Amino acid sequence: MENKIIDFPKIKSPFKRETIDGKYVVTPKIEDGYEWIFDDGVLAVDKLHGTNICVYYDEGKITHISNRTQLVMTRDDSLFDLPRDKARIAHGVLNSIEKGLFAVPKAREGSGKIYGELIGPKINGNIHKVDRYYFVPFDYLKERCHWRSWVSNKYPKDFDSIDMWFKELISLFTKKMTKKEEYAEGLVFYHPDGRKTKLRRDMYSWYYNKQKEN
Repeated sequence: MENKIIDFPKIKSPFKRETIDGKYVVTPKIEDGYEWIFDDGVLAVDKLHGTNICVYYDEGKITHISNRTQLVMTRDDSLFDLPRDKARIAHGVLNSIEKGLFAVPKAREGSGKIYGELIGPKINGNIHKVDRYYFVPFDYLKERCHWRSWVSNKYPKDFDSIDMWFKELISLFTKKMTKKEEYAEGLVFYHPDGRKTKLRRDMYSWYYNKQKEN
């Protein structure tokens, strides 16, 4: 497989953002074309606070690993020769295979890419409180870490309701892995047709007031 690195596309907020009191925050106005966030069938998925990684495979074997901009490791590289930042990524992939977070597709399934987030002790403050590095595929999060209350329309779907929800929103992945309840970084919303949008805690004005209190 060609070692071509494809950067991860930026995902927009469904709500228009404006600079208020020096902070770039969301407002109740919906971005044009993002009204679908409230449609039936849309998933609200735990957004991890990690770094984007892609695992490439071919004929049942991992061929190489990349981040957003560069090749991290190929099948010919030795873990012993990798610099520390790249070794973390390789260990994260191995740890996740061992943990059962993903499996390399069988040889008969051909070649492809698995996109996800790398989390761990030295990444973005480790808000998920894990003691090892893990590569967590987006497909795993969609399947195992989405809010059933959102899919079932258990609560109102509007700006104010989501605003209140985010103030206490916990990470489903963190709870699954560590049994601890820690704040989620945010949510990624997936439409059945593949469209995506995201919201983070730090997109809300109240987030900065909480930071000052702490």
